Amino acid sequence: MQRDGGPQEAGWSLGQGGQRGAGQAGWTTGQGGRRGWHGWEGDPDELWPPFGDPVSRIPGGVTPGERRAERLVARMHDPRQRGRDRGRARLTSAEIVDAAIAIGDAEGADALSMRRIAQVLRAGTMSLYWHVSGKEQLLDLMRDMLMTEVVVPAPSGDWRADLRTMAISMRGMLRRHSWLMEFTGGRPPLGPNTLLFMESALTVLDGLRLESESALRVLESVTTYVTGAVLRETQEARAHEVERQIEAGHQGDLRQMTMAWRDKLEQTGMFSRFIQFLDSGIDPDAPETVDERFEFGLDCLLDGLARRYDNREGA
Repeated sequence: MQRDGGPQEAGWSLGQGGQRGAGQAGWTTGQGGRRGWHGWEGDPDELWPPFGDPVSRIPGGVTPGERRAERLVARMHDPRQRGRDRGRARLTSAEIVDAAIAIGDAEGADALSMRRIAQVLRAGTMSLYWHVSGKEQLLDLMRDMLMTEVVVPAPSGDWRADLRTMAISMRGMLRRHSWLMEFTGGRPPLGPNTLLFMESALTVLDGLRLESESALRVLESVTTYVTGAVLRETQEARAHEVERQIEAGHQGDLRQMTMAWRDKLEQTGMFSRFIQFLDSGIDPDAPETVDERFEFGLDCLLDGLARRYDNREGA
C-alpha cells in the first residue's frame, strides 16, 4: 500500500488482502501450503494478554463488539436491508488497520474516526465493528502493527551499538507516524508484534547476563527516552509553526518582541544565566540540530548503562 499521497476519496487502494495490515505482517507459507506467523502456525491474535487489550473479556458479560455484532446480525436478517452492505464480507481487519494508519499519516490524529476509516474503505461504518470493537481496540492494533517497522539488529556482541541502532529506528518510526504521540498517555499494547520486538530487544542484552527485571529496566529506559525525545521534537515543531505565524502577523518584528522580553527579564535581576543564554543567540530547538541533540542524549544514557553494567563480575 502507498501512503505517500495519503488516502483519497477516489482511486485509493489498500492492495489485495491488505498487504501491510495487522493480519499480514510476519506471515509466510511453508511446505504443504500451511501458513505460519514468524514460523509459528498459531493465530497471533490469540497472543494478546487477557487484560485491557483487544481480546479482553468481561467475565459473565459481553464486549461492546459483541453487542454491535448482535445488532449487525439482526440487521443482516432484516428483509429491509437486503442488497445493502454487500462489500462487508470482503473487508478484513488488516485493511482497517492499514487504512487507519494511512489516515493518521496523511490527516493527523483528529481525523482518526470510525466514520472516516469507513469512508476511505467505501464501507458502512457499522461494518467495521465486525472486526474491531471500537476505536480503542483499533488504536492498539495500529500501534502494535507499527512496531514491525522498528529494526532490532541480531545480537552483534556489542549490546550498546545494537540498542543504539534500535533506538534510532524506533525514533524514525515515531517521527514517520507523528500522530502516535497523541496517544502516548495510555499503557502500550502488548500485542504479538510488540512482544516480538521486546523479545528481540531483550536478546540483545543476553551478553550482559542480567536478571530479567534488570534487562527489562534497561529496555524501558531506552524506549522511554526515545518516546520522550520524540514528544519534545513534536512540541518543538509546533512551537516553530507558531513562531512563523507570529512573524507573519507582526510583519517580521518577532526579534524586537523577543528583545523587549529579554530586557524585561533583565530588569528583575533574577535571570542572569537565562539572559546569558539569550544573548548567546543559541536556539535550543533549532531543527538543524535535532538529530545531534537526540543522539547526544541517547549516548549519555547508553554511557551510563555501560558504566553500570559492563564492569560487573561475570558480565
